[in-house]
Amino acid sequence: MRVLVTGGAGFIGAAVCARLLERGDAVTALDSLNDAYDVRLKEWRLARLEGRPGFRFVRADVADEAAVRSAFEEARREGGFDAVVNLAARAGIRPSVDAPRAYYETNVAGTITLLEACRAFGVPRFVLASSSSVYGDSTRVPFREDDPPGRLLSPYAASKQAAEELCRVYARLHG
Repeated sequence: MRVLVTGGAGFIGAAVCARLLERGDAVTALDSLNDAYDVRLKEWRLARLEGRPGFRFVRADVADEAAVRSAFEEARREGGFDAVVNLAARAGIRPSVDAPRAYYETNVAGTITLLEACRAFGVPRFVLASSSSVYGDSTRVPFREDDPPGRLLSPYAASKQAAEELCRVYARLHG
């Protein structure tokens, strides 16, 4: 498979990239390398992936429509993507209270940008990483995927819930 992994320099993203490469897949990691936490850690993770057969890195923000489209166009020259794994996220509950727009841009607008690119380029599979924060003030533990969302407690949780709903709507509308 040819897979786009957004947030590919993150902890989970880099691990997913490594696992896909081990499996023999071609992987494009897309990451903005923002300063939400120490960029040197992200660069260290990327250095462990670079040079591996089938790996490519694109520095871009998922909310940047032109950059995302460019990545999809480049991939199309080599057969296109078979799947997108969207791990890109502005994370952190407390900081989302002070800077909600940054969370909206990455978690909601970024998801729309990726879904639209998948639709335009015929990518059949889209996986979104969400957050347990969408269960809000629910007291049921452990959470289950089919549990209804609780009362959301932060802009971060609201942005992740909105991204989930967008994926559900796109799946219903576009398959």
